[in-house]
Amino acid sequence: MSEEEYYYNNEPLQKSYNNTYTPPEKLEIVYQLMRDYESGMVSDAQVRWIVNNAKFGSFTIMKIIDKLLFEKKLKYNPITLDKRTFYKPKRPFDL
Repeated sequence: MSEEEYYYNNEPLQKSYNNTYTPPEKLEIVYQLMRDYESGMVSDAQVRWIVNNAKFGSFTIMKIIDKLLFEKKLKYNPITLDKRTFYKPKRPFDL
């Protein structure tokens, strides 16, 4: 399996720690990832690259995958083959 890089401002994403992104840039990256994933612009190889290399936005990708798993009622994550999830259904007093 090959992995493709995901770019922000014509540069590959930086690590999720010790990056030089400003808070507005971080929000823009998260929204860009969400929009690109919903429109099918992020390939499976890019998702693997982001998650496996601990790039900024990996948590967003994991949340998207968990939401998809919850909707499809799968018992494991198809990328990591892990049975743990980060997604928790809303309870009565959650906002």
